[in-house]
Amino acid sequence: MSTYRITIDGGLCSGFGTCAELAPELFDIGPDGIAATRQGSTDDPAVLDTAAACPMGAISVVEE
Repeated sequence: MSTYRITIDGGLCSGFGTCAELAPELFDIGPDGIAATRQGSTDDPAVLDTAAACPMGAISVVEE
């Protein structure tokens, strides 16, 4: 099973919240309106779909 490292480019994030809606266990929208990860990594491959759904392309996922 693979592990995926998650990073968010705060300069690209516009706080649409798509990530938090699709994977609330992995993402949250902070008080500044920018997405944040609840976990730095996951073994759930669905995170790839969540990253792809980000309208600003702010989420990067790298297989470790």
